[in-house]
Amino acid sequence: MKSIIIRVDSSLSIGSGHVMRCRTLAKQLQNSGAEIYFLCRPKKADLISFLKLDFTVLVLPEYSTVSPAVSDETSLIGRDLYVSWLGCSEEQDASDCSELLNQSGLLDIDWIIVDHYSLGAEWESAMINSFDPSKVPKIMVIDDLADRVHLADCLLDQSYFGLQTQHRYRDLVNVQCRQFLGPHFALLSPEYPCLHPLIPDRRSLNRVLIFFGGSDPLNLTTRALKAFLELGLPHIFLDVVIGSQSPFKEEIVKLVSRLSSATLHHSLPSLAGLICRADLAIGSSGSTSWERACLGLPSLVVTCADNQVPIAESMNDEGLIHYLGPAETVTVNILKEAIKKSVLAFSHGSLPDSGRWLTDGWGTLRVSTFLLGPQLPLSLRPATINDEALILRWSNDPQVRSLSLSTDLISSSDHHDWFISSLKNPNRLLFIAIDPTGCPLGQMRFDRVKVSHTSSNYHVLISFSLDRCARGFGLASDFVIHGLEALQSKWGSSLQVIAEVLEENLPSQATFARVGFTKDITLHQNLSRKVTRWVWRSSDSC
Repeated sequence: MKSIIIRVDSSLSIGSGHVMRCRTLAKQLQNSGAEIYFLCRPKKADLISFLKLDFTVLVLPEYSTVSPAVSDETSLIGRDLYVSWLGCSEEQDASDCSELLNQSGLLDIDWIIVDHYSLGAEWESAMINSFDPSKVPKIMVIDDLADRVHLADCLLDQSYFGLQTQHRYRDLVNVQCRQFLGPHFALLSPEYPCLHPLIPDRRSLNRVLIFFGGSDPLNLTTRALKAFLELGLPHIFLDVVIGSQSPFKEEIVKLVSRLSSATLHHSLPSLAGLICRADLAIGSSGSTSWERACLGLPSLVVTCADNQVPIAESMNDEGLIHYLGPAETVTVNILKEAIKKSVLAFSHGSLPDSGRWLTDGWGTLRVSTFLLGPQLPLSLRPATINDEALILRWSNDPQVRSLSLSTDLISSSDHHDWFISSLKNPNRLLFIAIDPTGCPLGQMRFDRVKVSHTSSNYHVLISFSLDRCARGFGLASDFVIHGLEALQSKWGSSLQVIAEVLEENLPSQATFARVGFTKDITLHQNLSRKVTRWVWRSSDSC
């Protein structure tokens, strides 16, 4: 059984998002057999008691969150603000963590997960050095700032920054660090991947979800409710969600009571049900963005922190959300105008792309797969129309592209045309590898082509790739074997299968050798790259 420590805090200033996404991951790891311990520092409106309902929480000493030289946290910006949240130096925090772990007898740890804007390489180095050299745990960082160096074995940033998503940490982590970047790895609870393929596109505006995070310290919920009061739209039902730490609960309750079509919800375990039945969301950027995208919910978005702005701008630029601006600039009138435009858009059927393709909801399972190892056995299922975005994401993975015959990124429009025709093509088979939970971990393609223009004989070309989370576990050989079995069940046993692999793609070369392919010839793709041709023949074709 693996032991995992999670270092994370929450407060009115920090918000609840860090704790909630860590809790989602912790639940999955716990369900997969890991022992989970949280390390948290007490703060105003923290969620320590909430975490204690399900996990062991080791409580660190309490310090002031603001330096004595600073009278007001709101006067700080950027790194100065994030550092103030800790209440001490990184070195002191690491010392406190190490001492508490020793006192608790937790000396044999497999992973330390840290989700904290205040902590970076200094803290990570101190934690590494606090362990016996023979028992140093691996470190996973959860971040979205990309503003400091990390000493990490794994880094997760579930944010979306368009074409820059895959490149933001290039100079901030070592080359061995496994990077899980983008909403494909978003930490969503298990109901989201189940619901993802089932939710139809919204056609009419009947219900709106209002949620600005667990604490909503800027009281945006009140502004949204006032906008609906002034608009007078009794035919639109409102689901209003606030957290247990909301400092404006009394005011919100009064406003909701004035809206006959509004229902107030407190501290829900999941937003999935409300997202499913909503036609529009009004809320903040942050982790909820990926929940809304997964279930295809159009959104009016307000940013509540500086680090959320570039994410919202990137999504707005691609038409995935309607970004209204930073919280301090978004007035009741701005919200009213945005709501009216949404009503009009629904009436005209001109709805924006809600970003459903950004994530299929399996991110938590993928991260768990990397941390604990894959759940076996893998099985294959045929690709379906719902796999279009997933296969494009795998195909455009930086490592996959670097080891492909063409290194150019594939455009979504080109991929769409190819994918739709592939599903109809009788000479092409597309399979998805899934674990026992249904989590997709890889794809395999077979193409039946004529040996030559003048020949009536066919051979089959094979290609495959594994999700970034599933590499390094020795899955490729069994994956290919299962693929060959599925191929023969579809197209018969008299087959010759060919794999063309770049010479520098050593893992794939080794995989095909292990499963019984024989090296045929070396081809020259161009002056600088060589391709090795591997051949497999079924027993009936020999």
